[in-house]
Amino acid sequence: MRKITIFIAALIFNFQLSIINLNAQGVFQLPNPGFEQWDGDITSEPTHWNTFSSSDGTYASLASSNHHYRRAGHRPGGSGSYYLTIYTKSILGVKANGNMTTGRVHAGAMSASSSENYNYTQRSNSEHCQPFTATPDSMYLWVSFYASSGSSEAQVGAIIHGERDFISPNDESTPSFYKGRAVARFTRTTSSASTMEWRQIKVPFVYDGSSTAAYILINMTTNYVAGSGSANDSLSIDDIEFIYSAWLTDITVNGVSIPNFEKGIFNYNIHVDDISNFSTNNIDYTTEVVDATVEKSIAAIDDTTVKITLTVTAEDGITQKVYSVNVTSGISGDPQGIMTAENSGVVIFPNPASDIVCINACGNLQLVDMQGRIVLTHKCLGAESIDVSGLQHGTYIALVDNKKVGKIIKK
Repeated sequence: MRKITIFIAALIFNFQLSIINLNAQGVFQLPNPGFEQWDGDITSEPTHWNTFSSSDGTYASLASSNHHYRRAGHRPGGSGSYYLTIYTKSILGVKANGNMTTGRVHAGAMSASSSENYNYTQRSNSEHCQPFTATPDSMYLWVSFYASSGSSEAQVGAIIHGERDFISPNDESTPSFYKGRAVARFTRTTSSASTMEWRQIKVPFVYDGSSTAAYILINMTTNYVAGSGSANDSLSIDDIEFIYSAWLTDITVNGVSIPNFEKGIFNYNIHVDDISNFSTNNIDYTTEVVDATVEKSIAAIDDTTVKITLTVTAEDGITQKVYSVNVTSGISGDPQGIMTAENSGVVIFPNPASDIVCINACGNLQLVDMQGRIVLTHKCLGAESIDVSGLQHGTYIALVDNKKVGKIIKK
């Protein structure tokens, strides 16, 4: 008997420990985002989702008839077995929009537009609330929407809110009640009720509220205007995903931004005058969002080149981007396509230069950086003063009529 008691106690402890670890890691995606799990047959509710059949309020019994189905199949490129379809239904002449939520539907009035009809987070009931403390950057989802009118707009919205039974839409005009929201409205993707036309919707979260992040309320409807549209308008949804940013928007070397930086380009080559004491302290960055973290590392390639690696990890701890910067010093060679003219007789001073460089030459002057890019052109007619204040720090090849006449160091 004592062994059984110890065994049960161990199971309870391990279960509690799992809950603690789960809470420590955080929840970054919705449970059942692809509607693969259901509470029963095709007219039951998807697990962790709720509709009219579990509504409360004065008219809950009248509204509890089915407004949704489990459908076999998946969106293009998907691999699931099912997706969700909600549809508009006429009840005693009143059009009730298709409605699915992570909270609870409250049917409090016969008039569709009444403020007594809403979805809300019911924190006292684990079946009708979704704890959520993360701050995703975007929401992606797949939809196929049929409406008899081409002007009808379906809506999928997510709102992250604090410790309150948040009511949608009633509370959405009070920023102190929520932290951020993502709302997608879209017209029909197909004009035929019998044809599926899937489209991926991408909508950013806007964090314009002042509340903490404690819960998320997802609401989906066949028309964002209550009681609008037509009976049998239908909205199918599959694979809701939250996106977390791991992008950089800028990298600087010795305080100077890498020219032509693009967040989707991950490899760069930069030249510096002195690499002898170069370290990760010489390189900095700007993340697209404040909750991304960056790990910097450095490795020597040879005596004149080091490789800096910036590994960016998003808030979810999974999404990563890796940027690499090869930093070289010295003059390892001239860019391809440059003709060298020995003993050109061209005088360039001061060199190094900061703002102005003087050059005694006649012809078409070009300054080329160490990646072979032309960064300055000028028509020289003899002794000329050239403004180089706009150039980045580094070494440039000076060409006159495509012949090398020297090097200019910009300090």
